[in-house]
Amino acid sequence: MRDDLQDLVDEVSAVLGAPATLEDRDFTLLAFCAHDGTGPATPGATMDTVRARSILGRSSTPEVRAWFESHGIARATAPVRVPADPVAGILTRLCLPVRSGDRLHGYLWLLDEGRTDVTDPTAPGLGEAVALAAEA
Repeated sequence: MRDDLQDLVDEVSAVLGAPATLEDRDFTLLAFCAHDGTGPATPGATMDTVRARSILGRSSTPEVRAWFESHGIARATAPVRVPADPVAGILTRLCLPVRSGDRLHGYLWLLDEGRTDVTDPTAPGLGEAVALAAEA
């Protein structure tokens, strides 16, 4: 199962050209893609403090969780753009809720530097990424 999740995260990262992580609904890290600044998935090689802490600690702090949830991600049924918070060390992110029916299972996060327009259903790669999130 873990390898399947890793493959899925790597695929979403490639589709949207952005570093990705997959967390469960309690913000426990399940899988993450490489983020070394040399591949196509890291055009700006930008990493924030929250991503680094999430990977190193395999989870997020309650404060980080509350901040992201304040943007409606727990209720979201479609992609959500979460703005940056430079003071907290958070870059803008794309959040793809991982749901099965009405049940929230987790989140796929992408550091896409705001490139993906969540209001445009024809945005390059967005539909494919949403379909992959549904597989997670």
